[in-house]
Formats: sequence, structure tokens, C-alpha cells
Amino acid sequence: MRRWRGPLIVSVVYLGLWLALDALASVFQARQEVSLWYPPTGLSFALLLVFGLRYAPLLLLTDPLHGLVVSGPDVSWVGVWLGGVVSTVVYTAVAWLLLRRLRIDPRLPGQRDAFWLLGLAAVAGPFVVAVVQVLHYTVAGLLTWGELFRGVLGFWSGRATGVGVLTPALLVASRRVPVLWRDRPPLAGPPQVGRRYGPPSWSVRVRPRWLGRLAARLLDQRVELAGQATLLLATVYLAYGEPAVGGLDLAYLVYVPLIWIAVRGGLPRVVFAVLVANAVAVALVGRDVVDSPLRLQLGLVTLTLAGLTLGALVTGRQASIAAAEHAAVHDSLTGLANRVLLMDRLEAAAHRAERSPDTRFAVLYCDLDGFKGVNDQLGHDAGDELLVTVARRLERAVRPGDLVSRLGGDELAVLLDGVTGVEEAAGVAERLLAALAEPCALDGREVVVTGSVGVAVADAEGLAGPRLRGERGGLTGSDEDGHAEEVLRAADLALQRAKATGGNRYEVFNEPLRRQTRDRLGLRAALRRAVAAGAVTVAYQPIVRVTDGRLAAVETLARWHDADRGDVPAAEFIAVAEETGLIHDLGMQVLEQACTQAAQWRRAFGPTSTPRVAVNVSTRQLLPADFAPRVLARLDRVGLPADALELEMTESYAMEPGARAALERFTAAGVTLALDDFGTGYSSFAALRERTPQAFKLDRSFVARLPDDRPTDAIVSAVLALAGHLGATVTAEGVETGAQLQRLRELGCPQVQGFLLGSPVTAEQIERDWLRRPR
Repeated sequence: MRRWRGPLIVSVVYLGLWLALDALASVFQARQEVSLWYPPTGLSFALLLVFGLRYAPLLLLTDPLHGLVVSGPDVSWVGVWLGGVVSTVVYTAVAWLLLRRLRIDPRLPGQRDAFWLLGLAAVAGPFVVAVVQVLHYTVAGLLTWGELFRGVLGFWSGRATGVGVLTPALLVASRRVPVLWRDRPPLAGPPQVGRRYGPPSWSVRVRPRWLGRLAARLLDQRVELAGQATLLLATVYLAYGEPAVGGLDLAYLVYVPLIWIAVRGGLPRVVFAVLVANAVAVALVGRDVVDSPLRLQLGLVTLTLAGLTLGALVTGRQASIAAAEHAAVHDSLTGLANRVLLMDRLEAAAHRAERSPDTRFAVLYCDLDGFKGVNDQLGHDAGDELLVTVARRLERAVRPGDLVSRLGGDELAVLLDGVTGVEEAAGVAERLLAALAEPCALDGREVVVTGSVGVAVADAEGLAGPRLRGERGGLTGSDEDGHAEEVLRAADLALQRAKATGGNRYEVFNEPLRRQTRDRLGLRAALRRAVAAGAVTVAYQPIVRVTDGRLAAVETLARWHDADRGDVPAAEFIAVAEETGLIHDLGMQVLEQACTQAAQWRRAFGPTSTPRVAVNVSTRQLLPADFAPRVLARLDRVGLPADALELEMTESYAMEPGARAALERFTAAGVTLALDDFGTGYSSFAALRERTPQAFKLDRSFVARLPDDRPTDAIVSAVLALAGHLGATVTAEGVETGAQLQRLRELGCPQVQGFLLGSPVTAEQIERDWLRRPR
């Protein structure tokens, strides 16, 4: 019984309303079966579009009910059933076209939906029914053939007006009953045209409060609605309630409030304005137009269709503007806010914090760990799907009112406007990490990615108290950057700290991190000045042949002495150079010095007595297309043969797909390629088969365990055997004891390097200790 309760209620309500509207329309009939307007047709279309085509059989009952209740005893039941069948078939076909073929949204959210509804339901469908019905009346002798054209126009205009008046109004009103549209996505809110995403204008900030309240009251939506309704009723009364003044037809006056209503409210508001205008007009005219109804009918249908068309056009225009504004401040992939909207809301939060000393806000900067691996292994489509999934999870994890935004790539940020302190922000960060760690199904696979989060909590005084405000120019930018940029940068710095300590965790921007960041920023600036001034020098560490103890090569090592910091460790400033992109200029300077020195040695001591020069390179250097041509051009300029240069790179760098072109170019030119720190990286034999290096540098961690550790001894033996079969040379790094050197000699290692053989020294010391005296 429950299954049929809903359809039964809908059917009874529909038939009851249909009979009521039919009786109302019959009061204003111009002549037999020709009404000034016919709202029951609009009700029938609304039934089919809202509740579905399964209710189409109900339309067959409407004409017989009309014959029983409204028509006289001499009614022709054949004509009644014929009219019912024709109207049912036509209106059902129109509804089927709208729903199944054209796939309009019956809630009329867009311009296309409204135009198709008006074109088919209000114009085409009623016209077909009108032609069939009037032909039937003419054949039956109720109308003459001379009245055929006027009869079709009158029949059509009454039903077209009824559809235009009632169907859009019911469809728009149904938006307020979400249960009717459970199978469709919710509609967006009304478009807010002209919304600004920036701080308030100067006029808004300086005007007196009483003036702002007065302007708000005058522009209040209720006042505007009252004005529109008053003008609409007044013009309808002038047009239809009074006789023509001096023979003038004042019906055009009604278009003035309709245009106002359409421009300000679009289709949702104009549908009700059209309904009210038609109802009042028909009520005012009454039965006075029985002798000449067609002019009034055509006027009403023109008013109805013109008003709805204008409303649809305005709604479409507003939707386009709103979509453009939405696209300007939202990410196209995830639908999250973008940087523009985040900064706008962040500035607003900062302004509120400055006005209220107890107000705090926080920014959580998020980054996915391993996102690049998902893109590389599963493709960019899977990566996009992952980002969309992550976006929805973050929206569910934050508090109502918090803003989740995507800044680019896999970087996201959350604005918490109104937090009690670090503890509450940290609690949200923990929820974000938990949401990110949940498995995600991508391309038929279950993928687990984690995230890192940087947290920055701010108030009117800044991020870490008044000191930060005073040091902002030295920490996160210039004073012009503003409070919002300061907080976002601080959260980003905390994120970098979280990733550097392993990821899958959050870090809060605090005083120690502030000091560390300040020092690192100072180091970056100092290194930039040093590279620009050419202040980075080089040292050379000997690489010695085990068999005869002679110099085989020298490794070039970058050295930097800063006036304030003293000797900066190479590992520290090389990492900074990688982060800032200075590695390109720094690397070329080191190469230039090494190649120039090697060329001088060849001219002074001869090619046979001059060692090969080895220089370390990184992935960032190998990826640009012009790197290999620049290096080879420098060799030509200084007069150094390509086989006198050795480029050292770690296994991960050598296997980078983007480095293939440069490596092939170097190999073809005769440059020796060496894998540095061999055994601690990928150690992929498949990769070695594809790109076999000419030299291996055995990592110092293996040498340190010689000669007593048997597994290490076996590994070193295997590496030496592998290199021998590949035709490559092996250099053992970190040799510091005689026992280590002796064991390497016994294993057949051809070259060694370490403090036992010599520390990194200047070019002059290499000449004095190795090149000028025989060993």
C-alpha cells in the first residue's frame, strides 16, 4: 500500500487542481472551448516534467472530466475523447523530448532549459493541439472555415498563455522541495553579479554608519520587491482595468515593470510576475471581451512569452557572469577556491584580527607525499582523480565555514578563520592527515598517499608575537606584502620543515623555525651574492691508482668562504643552490675552473702526466637542453679534450629520464660518466643495462667496514667483478687506513680516494705534491 500512496496522492491532487483551474478558465471563455488563458495545460506539463512520464495516463481523464463538469448535456463524447487523446499524445511527446532527448533540467536553472520549455511546451505543443481541435470543431459545424485561422490562434494563445503562466512558476517553486529532485544534483545559489573579492572600497570604509544603514535600508530587497509589485499592479490596471484613453492601448506599460523585474531577478522572479500580471488582467477584463477576444489573447501571450524570454536571457547572462567570476576565484579541476580567493579571505581575516585583539586565524598548508609517483606510474588522469578525491576529503575534514583552496599542483591550503589557538589548529591538521591517509581507488588499484601539513597561527600581532612584525622584511618578505602573505609564507615554511623530517606529519611555525628560516634566508642571499661575484672556489682531491700509487685523476670540490659565516660546508650551500636554482650558475663556474686548470696542467706537464679532472653534476644541471652543448663548448674554448673530463652523478640522477639526451651527448663526445656513491641509490641492473657508465665510485660506507666485515667484503668483490665485465673503472671512496687500502688492493680495486691518500687541496699543492716530483 505504501508503494501506491505517493502516486495516488499526486494523482488526486493533480485532478483536483486541474478541475479547479478548468472551472476558472471557463469563466473567461471567449467562445466555446476558446479561453482567454488556459492554466490547466500548464499544470499538465508541470506534472509530467516534475513527476515523470508515468503520469501521462492521467491526462486522458482531463477532457472527459471537463465534459462532465463544465460542458453542457449536448457534448460530443467522441470529440471529447479525441481531444483528450490528441492532447495527451502531443503533451507527452513534448515532455519526452524535453526530458529524454534534450535533457533539460526541469528546474530551469539555465537559459537553454527555459528556451526549450517555451519553444516546445508553450508554442509548438499547444499549436499542434489547436490545429487538430479547431479542425474538429470546423468539421463538426461549430466553426466555419472562414474562422479556422482565427480559431487556431485563439485556441493556441489561450493554452500557450496557460503554459507560460503556470508551468515555469511551478517548476521554479519546486526548487524549494528538494525531495522532488533527489536524482538530480543540487542547484547552485543565485548568481551574485558584481561581487568583489578584495578589501572594501574607501567610500565604504569612511562613510558614516548612519549613511550606510540608510543606504542598506533603501536598497533592501524587500523594498525593491514592494516597488516592483506596486508598479506591476498599477500598469496592469491602467492597461486592462480602464477603457482606452483617447483610443490609446496602454498594454505596453506592463512591459516596464516586467523588464525591471527580469533584469533584477531573472527568470525565478519574472515567472511569478507574469503569473500575477495575467491573473489580474483576466480578472479585470472579465467577460467584456467575448465579442473580440483575439486581440487580448494575443496581447497576453505576447506579454507572457516576452517576459519569460527576457527573464531567461537575463538569467543566462547572470549565470555566465557568475560562472566567469566563479572560475576567476576557483580551481577548475577540484572546484576548490584558488589563490585569489584565499588571499582575499586571508586579508579579511587579518583585518578582523586587527580590529579585535582576541581574534586568531590560522593557515594550514598541505602537500601530498608521493604525488609525483602517482602521476608517473598511473598517469596524469589518475593524478587528477586523486586531487579531486583529496579535495572532497579535506572539505569534509574541516569545520563549517573554513576555506579549502588549491594553490597549484598538489599544494592545498586551508584557512581557519576564528581559532582559539595552536591546539585547535593542530587538531584540524591531525584530521587532515587522517583523511589523506585513507586508501583511494584509482584506475582499479588501491593507492595510499600521505600528506604533510604546515600550520601558522596568527593574530593582530603577527605569527610569533611583536618581534615577527618587526622582522617581517627579513623573514618572509617586504612590509608591502601584508599580513596575509606573511601568514601564508610561514605556513609554507612549516610545511617544508614537515616534509624535510619525513612527511606524513604536521609542523607548527614557531620561534625555533623562525630563527632557522631567517638563517637559511640569509644564507640564500649570501650565496646569491657569492655566485654573482664568482667567490666560490675549488679544491682538488687526489684519485690514486692502486698498482703504482700515481695520480689518475682529481675530484673537483666547491669551496665557499663567507666573510660572516666563515667556511660554509659544501653539503649546506650546495643544497641551498639546488633549492634556489643557483646550481646552474654555480655548477658552470666550478666546471669552468676545473677545465681551465686541467688545460693548464696539460700544457705544463704533458697529456700523459696530467690527471683526468672529475666534476659533480646534479639533475637540475642535466635537464636543460643546452647543458651538454655549453659544457662541450667550454672544453673547446679552453683546449681540453673531452676524454680528460669526468662527470660524476648519483644513480638517481643518472637514471632520470630527462637526463638521457645530455648523457648520450656526453658519451658520444668521449666524456667519462661515473656513478657516484654507488650502492646507496637505486642500483637498478636494468638501468645499468640501458645506460652503462664508464666508472663506478664505491660509496665510503662500504669501504669503512673493510677489511673485517665479510658481507661488505663480498659486496665489494661483486661490484668489482660487475665493473670488470662492463668494462668500467672502480674508485673506492673514503679510504682512511692502511688496512682498507691493503684489502682493496687484494680485491683488485684499480683506484682509491680518501684522506689516507690526500685531502682536498689547492691546484698549487697538487702540482707540488703530485705533478712536479716523481712518485
